[in-house]
Formats: sequence, C-alpha cells, structure tokens
Amino acid sequence: MLEKINDLLASRINEDEAFNEAVSSLDDMDELVENLKRASKEKIEEDIFKTTALDKKHIIAYIVAAEALLFGLMSTRIVYLQSKEMISTLGTLMPFTMVSVVLFMYFGLTQETKHSYGMRLRRALMYCLATVLLMFGAFSTGFVYFSGQELFSVLATSMPFVIISVIVFIYLGLTEKNRRKMDEAWQKQWIQYYFGPQSMMIRGNISGALWIFSFAAFLLIGFTTGWKFSWIVFVVAIGFEENVDRFV
Repeated sequence: MLEKINDLLASRINEDEAFNEAVSSLDDMDELVENLKRASKEKIEEDIFKTTALDKKHIIAYIVAAEALLFGLMSTRIVYLQSKEMISTLGTLMPFTMVSVVLFMYFGLTQETKHSYGMRLRRALMYCLATVLLMFGAFSTGFVYFSGQELFSVLATSMPFVIISVIVFIYLGLTEKNRRKMDEAWQKQWIQYYFGPQSMMIRGNISGALWIFSFAAFLLIGFTTGWKFSWIVFVVAIGFEENVDRFV
C-alpha cells in the first residue's frame, strides 16, 4: 500500500486522494489472509514431518553399541557351550550388555528427532547411572542365585540396587520437562495437563510402582519357573509405561 501511495503521489495526486485510492485498491483481504494461513500450515507440517539427520557422533555410538551387544551375545554363547556354567556365562555377558545399553540410552536421549529435542547431558547421565545400578543389581542377583545361595540372600543382594535406581527414576520422571516439538497451542495444552504438580506426582507414583512390580515379577518368574520367558515382563511393562498418561 505504501508503494501504491508513493506512485500516486508521484503522479501529482494529493495525499488524501492517494491514500483513499490505495486503500480502495486493496479490495477484499480474505484471499491474502487465506494465503498466509495456508503458508503457516504448510510450514508447521514441514517442521513436524521433516527428518532430522544423525550426526557422526550418534552414528558411531550406535554402531559401537550394536557391535558390543552382538559380540557379547556371541561370546556368551561360546562360553556357555564350553563350560555349561551360568556364573561364567553371566560374567561374560555383563560388561558387553551394560556398555551397549548405556551407549544406546545416552545417545538416544540426547538425540534430536523430528518429534522432540535432545535431553540435557547431565540429565541423560543420571538416567544412565540409574540404569547401570539396576542392571548391576540384576547381574549380581544372578551370580548369587547360581552360586547356590538361599532365596533370602538373592533378594537381599538386589534390594539396594533396585531401591536406589527406582528412586532416581522417580525423581527424574517427576522433574522431567517437555521436549516435544509442537505448535504454541499444543504446547500450552501439554504444559497445563502434564506439568501440573498433581498430575506429575500421580504419574511418577504409577510409573515407579509399575517398575518395582515388574522387577519383582521378573525375579519371581525367573526363580520359580525359569529365566527363559521372564524377560517378557519388561516388554509388558514398557507397553504400560507408554500408556501411563491415559490413567493420569
């Protein structure tokens, strides 16, 4: 409109007439508004569905983690076939599994995706620490169990690791902040619903109770019926964890 007014003024029309004529030449603004809305919607959809390329650091870390896990599983199989001893088998599997899980978890949490931003490094390290404690407790429990100790000693071995790791997980869950990429309206709704103190407390309690029950069920099934299918408990727990928000 300013350009139009300047053109009219250059043709020796007075300012009032130039302004009135420029305004009347704009006509209906609906088409302009619709174009702006369409462009804004396309930009939002592009931001939501566009892919975020992995950097070299994450690619190398995922490859190393996968190779460590694969090498650990193959080595464990060889040790078991040679010795038939579960203690030696667990001792072989333990370092490779822990290194692989920590690498996957740390770089997975700090990776930026098309749906969420990466987690802060310090917070990701706390998740890794809690996971290492839980895994170390699980392996230590296995060592005690296969060494022929009583069930009381087995459960006593796992207790401190489970309690500490669950406390850390609950704390991290209660203090977790939104990292999802969304437009302003969705973000306000998300913050209002999920960041309320009451909702956060309920969700943290449900999540903590779920994992405590899952680990107890894992030990119970493993010691009573065998370890072949006991890992299914964690698969079910992950499924419930993904749907905890529906119960809050």
